[in-house]
Amino acid sequence: MFESCQRQYFFNYYGSWGGWYNTADEQTRLLYRLKKMTTLPQMTGSVVHDAIGRVLNGLQKGHEITPRAAETYATQLFDRHIEDSLEKRWQRSASKHTNLFEHYYGQDLDQDAGRDRVVENVNAFFASEAFQILQDTPPNQWLSVEALTSFIFNATKLWVSLDVAVRQNGGVSIFDWKTGREREADRLQLAVYALYASNAWGVAPPNLQLQDVYLQAGVVRSITVDGTVLDQTRQIIQKSIVEMRDLLDDSNLNSASIDKFPMIENRSTCASCTFKSICFPDGDIDSSPTKNAPEVSPVQLSLF
Repeated sequence: MFESCQRQYFFNYYGSWGGWYNTADEQTRLLYRLKKMTTLPQMTGSVVHDAIGRVLNGLQKGHEITPRAAETYATQLFDRHIEDSLEKRWQRSASKHTNLFEHYYGQDLDQDAGRDRVVENVNAFFASEAFQILQDTPPNQWLSVEALTSFIFNATKLWVSLDVAVRQNGGVSIFDWKTGREREADRLQLAVYALYASNAWGVAPPNLQLQDVYLQAGVVRSITVDGTVLDQTRQIIQKSIVEMRDLLDDSNLNSASIDKFPMIENRSTCASCTFKSICFPDGDIDSSPTKNAPEVSPVQLSLF
């Protein structure tokens, strides 16, 4: 987000902060609601991850959840999210109820296609080799399932959420479920997980198995990490930390001002941004560059 549009980054992490309090000002509360908004594809992915997490937690405890039961759970959860958004329950609590981008901004939403995709992804998970491996993994070899955790890197806390990690063949296997298309950033994500595994479980790179499982496409991408890859990953992380802190008013207080976070010049992505009603209150997204807003240079992910 920081690399794509620094104004969006400011709204998401600074402008919306505290917006969950009833005492917050109207603008802050609005930004918080927009921050919590999600798109149909994002919500679909979340439902699939939730259903898979439920299955894996069952396996970890020695209980089996059938594909049919997982499919039923996932479709019911999907329908509940749709209903939440249609009924605008997010107005009562943006963190507990779904607010779909498509509903909020009056765009077309193919509900049936979304539900079908949920079912396809859940069934693809059960058909995957990764699931067969996890089925055969004893409960005492499981390390993490959908757990939000952190580790310290150069005095900075880094947050990670591994889909699943297990001990296997004297090492550690990490699987990450993907419901969308392949992205270059996916491999960087796995490399960061490798840093975490090395820190948390003392696993050397040769003993790490890292896989992105693209459920919709039925494709598995494995990466191999070594000392060079981990060093490159550390450099990318450090560069990111420095760039973010450089724009703060006070890095010790983590305080920021909106003027230091310019809008992106290329407006082609603004139409899909949850904060577009803030940047363009009249609804007119002008594709011309914003005056004095420098282009944001992305980090080059030349890891592998």
